[in-house]
Amino acid sequence: MPARLKAIARALKESVPGSEVQRPKKGSSHWKAIGPDGKTYPIPAHNGLKTEIGDAYIRGLCTAFGLSIEEFKKRL
Repeated sequence: MPARLKAIARALKESVPGSEVQRPKKGSSHWKAIGPDGKTYPIPAHNGLKTEIGDAYIRGLCTAFGLSIEEFKKRL
């Protein structure tokens, strides 16, 4: 189930306190999910917060931050 980046950023903040999703630097299209420990995960979002992010990236994000995919998707 794809989800918009805005919903993913909100769900990540709820799931991992202290985490954030940062805008890309000028000229780039990949946003960064950053955990409180400094761990990062790139998210391709060419249309900003409105971009639909596919399941493969949502699963990768959950794996990178040690989250349950089912629990994360309930927050979307």
